[in-house]
Amino acid sequence: MPLFDHHMIVDWSANSAPKLGPDSIWLCDAFGPASNAATRATAMETVCAAIRRVIAQGKRLFIGFDFGFGYPRGFAEALTGVAEWTSLWARIAHDVSDNATNANNRFHVGSSYNKALGGDAASGPFWGHPHQHKGRYSHLGATKPEYRALPEKRHVEELVGGAQPVWKLAYTGSVGGQTLLGVRWLEQLRRVFGKVLAIWPFDTDFAAHLDAPVTVAEVYPSLFPVQVRAGEIKDAAQVRAVSHGFAVLDHAGFLGELLARPPCLNDAQARDVVREEGWIVGAGQAIDGRVFA
Repeated sequence: MPLFDHHMIVDWSANSAPKLGPDSIWLCDAFGPASNAATRATAMETVCAAIRRVIAQGKRLFIGFDFGFGYPRGFAEALTGVAEWTSLWARIAHDVSDNATNANNRFHVGSSYNKALGGDAASGPFWGHPHQHKGRYSHLGATKPEYRALPEKRHVEELVGGAQPVWKLAYTGSVGGQTLLGVRWLEQLRRVFGKVLAIWPFDTDFAAHLDAPVTVAEVYPSLFPVQVRAGEIKDAAQVRAVSHGFAVLDHAGFLGELLARPPCLNDAQARDVVREEGWIVGAGQAIDGRVFA
């Protein structure tokens, strides 16, 4: 029996203005058509509606977002005084603003966090901003720092080739802006739905407690092969393929294995992951002869 009745994937974006089409937000529930959202607020309205619909039907929903759910070990305690993801998420939700037209303060927040940690534009840990913003942020540099105080990467980013560090706020492949903005919205989702919703692997201890009606997890779409149909936007094809991929694995009885603790993690690393770093579903797992890494 599958763990979930529905499997939704959200391809996130840090755009600072409403946008549709390529490099915007796309959502797909497995076996359905992909939909496009011009703003993060609109996307989250769609997500909330899906959650309410599933709850009303007495069914279960898996939602995957393609941004980081945590930061490298040590950051939560350095910024908030508490080495727990909940403390960091609450701080980010308080500090990050993101309105109905996508206007947001992610670069200012990155600069302020560098300052709070005693760093400057050269020492980070956050870095990167649009070239036209030069001189705008007193504690946010344009180039990668040395990372002496905190690790550059989470354990999962050290494992998954191509995964970008969450400190990187700009330039090709950056996910730092999406992460700050995404965590802000997920914390709001937690506050709205309470125990109906579980954040994997933090709330669930990997696959130990998968009993909540809704499980929200970090995904990396590149772990799945994508075939773009004629005339189809690549982002739309990706959420379609990944949501379908998760549904197929679930119906085959393998999704629980993807959500389990990866064998590559020792006990100390597993504690880091569940306490503050997070993990990408499938990373470090080998299922039915296929390696997810």
